[in-house]
Amino acid sequence: MSWSIFVFIVAGLITLVSLLIAVPWLRKRKVSQRDKLSNIAVIKQRLEELEREANEGLISADDKQKAGDELKLALVDESVPHRAKRAQSALPALIVGGVFAFATGGLVYFTVNHLSQINQAQSAIAALPELSEKLSSGNASDFTASDVSALTFAIRQRLRQTPDDATGWMFLSRLWLSVGENEQAIQAIEKALAIQPNNSTVNITYAQVLMASNTEADLIKAQSVLAGLLSQNEESDNLTLMMAVVSARLGDLDNTRTYFAKVRDKLPEDNEIRLGLEQRVSELETQSSVAPTTSGTIAATGFTMQITLDEALKSKVPSQGYLIVYAQDANSDNRMPAAVVKMPLQTFPVTIRLTSENAMLPSYTLSSLEQTKLVARISSDEDVMPASGDLLGQLIVTVSKGEVLPQKIVINEEIM
Repeated sequence: MSWSIFVFIVAGLITLVSLLIAVPWLRKRKVSQRDKLSNIAVIKQRLEELEREANEGLISADDKQKAGDELKLALVDESVPHRAKRAQSALPALIVGGVFAFATGGLVYFTVNHLSQINQAQSAIAALPELSEKLSSGNASDFTASDVSALTFAIRQRLRQTPDDATGWMFLSRLWLSVGENEQAIQAIEKALAIQPNNSTVNITYAQVLMASNTEADLIKAQSVLAGLLSQNEESDNLTLMMAVVSARLGDLDNTRTYFAKVRDKLPEDNEIRLGLEQRVSELETQSSVAPTTSGTIAATGFTMQITLDEALKSKVPSQGYLIVYAQDANSDNRMPAAVVKMPLQTFPVTIRLTSENAMLPSYTLSSLEQTKLVARISSDEDVMPASGDLLGQLIVTVSKGEVLPQKIVINEEIM
């Protein structure tokens, strides 16, 4: 609501209140004036009758004089003082009504416009460039509570206006992550990834957010995202170190050794990450050496799948969508997946780890199958069931219980 509209509304309210007070008053005044004229006519008629009665000898001259004086006093009562008194009593009512209308209009204006919130939004948006630079430079630890509140408010206001701003969603995700809101951070970065699936910065942030989670499914996704990024930039020490860390958390000894070996000597000897990875590798080696005799844990069964996209189908990939990878029993008509991994679209090739840990039901996993049909599908939504327009790649392989085997799938079909 603009100031001009507010003034217009208040003026209308004042006019309305004035009319509500003035119209009855004017109507009453008109009636009073009519009654007054009628009374004057009656008094004049009565004076004429007194004159006639005196001439006819019906009343004495003194009686005529007394009656005439009484009638004249009655005529005086219809004069100006009452009208003035009524006018004076109406004026305060008009003033009170005007003040009430103005106060009501002001209350409505300030309530509807939320001026304090608007001022907060304007201040936050004005500070957005500085705060965004601070966030993107990795200095989120220096944020004060007011910085976090202001930046969150500003970014959300901006995203309401431009919901397709991938950078805004990425910054919002980093901000949620900095205050420990992991689920909201994942939701925000997945929106950014759906808008710009090939943006390496968005993908790196996605991996970082997933690594902050304590769930195995999110860590497996992070490992897959990092594998895709490393296939494009094998020399990145940062990505290599992230892959070593997430593999160590998953208990993946082979990957932890491989990637940690590439960056170990580049880290200071007293570096906390280096010391932690050295200790974790030692723990995993110990567990691996005693597992066959002392451990009752069943090793994971599944596949590490490298998924590529046929060149002929690249133009048909949706701008926003999902990669859905699942395994079905190849020896039966049961279409229920034994394992499923879903993730926002990324740059191909993509590496996915699909094991018995990704089962939908504890009683129905990859380890219960002899042969499986591996399916990689690109869809515009998260529905596991295929739909027209989806892009598909599939492969039938033998399951080896207790082993995670490498496989390659090419997405080379379009569902009609």
